[in-house]
Amino acid sequence: MNLLHGRWLQPSLTVMKQRMVIVSLVGAMSALLVLIPASGGSALSASSNPVRVAAVGDIACKNLPANNRSVCQYDDVANTIADGGYDKLLLLGDIQYEYGEYQNYIENYDVYWGQLLPITAPSAGNHDWGTEGAEGYFRYFGDLAPGPWYSYDLANSWHVVTLDSTLCGAGGTECRPGSAQYEWMKADLEQNSSQCTIAVWHHPRWDWLKYQKADWTQAYELRRTAALYRLAYRQGVDILLAGHNHNYSRWMPADPDGAYDPDRGITQFVSGAGGRNLNGFGNFHTQPDTFARGQSKAFGFVELRLFDGYWESSWMSADGQPRYIDDAEGSCH
Repeated sequence: MNLLHGRWLQPSLTVMKQRMVIVSLVGAMSALLVLIPASGGSALSASSNPVRVAAVGDIACKNLPANNRSVCQYDDVANTIADGGYDKLLLLGDIQYEYGEYQNYIENYDVYWGQLLPITAPSAGNHDWGTEGAEGYFRYFGDLAPGPWYSYDLANSWHVVTLDSTLCGAGGTECRPGSAQYEWMKADLEQNSSQCTIAVWHHPRWDWLKYQKADWTQAYELRRTAALYRLAYRQGVDILLAGHNHNYSRWMPADPDGAYDPDRGITQFVSGAGGRNLNGFGNFHTQPDTFARGQSKAFGFVELRLFDGYWESSWMSADGQPRYIDDAEGSCH
């Protein structure tokens, strides 16, 4: 696996020069798109035909966006995704603050993100469960959210399993072997014949928090999905997409104990900069060993390009936000 480094880019520089070159050909030939990694790796042509996915969580305030560039900028994120022509949008929970009321979905989230419903696959977060039975979430998304957990296949060799980490409870007591969600996930992955698999849930398995070493942080936040992660690892899941922390981070492939595992480890992305507000990371003394790259200055989302047997990723700052570059790639297990 070749994981490329992230870096900040001044707004005056041209991001497109580092990511792609579009060559227009005259006559019957169509445009040829050549992707050029920021550093290292080989170029891939458009004939590889990837599925392009945007993934993000922690999105809409209970009021419409205003001029404060550090909070409630979910309109910019939605418009950047809409302009990108993505095949699928994966929502990583905490979609509507503060308590996921249906009226707030209609008056806030839907105003900017409703245009993306045809490509949306949602997952719920703890704020979406702020109403009894997550009524606002399920009412708004309807058939797009067939239950707290569900799965589907994408157009090529990819399978996506969507779960609900909020229902795991503190310490993950409700997602241990024998629980309804665990056993459903186990059966789904055992029947999965796709070459590559993505797991989606709200709370990250790994994170770099301000209270990283506190017992309550470990129990309430990080151990919540430990059993699901162990099962995902055993069943060969390649990528985990989570939100909850309002920033962006990419993690080295890791085993269930958090040790670097380049062969079978799951690569986690935390993409929680969807517009609500931004959170900083913890003290540098507590940075986990498998933390690869991240930023907490810009709203935006993760872009995944899913090929047959491998993937590429890029952090995408929303229009008007500080530019940050982090590109990576990996092969399926």
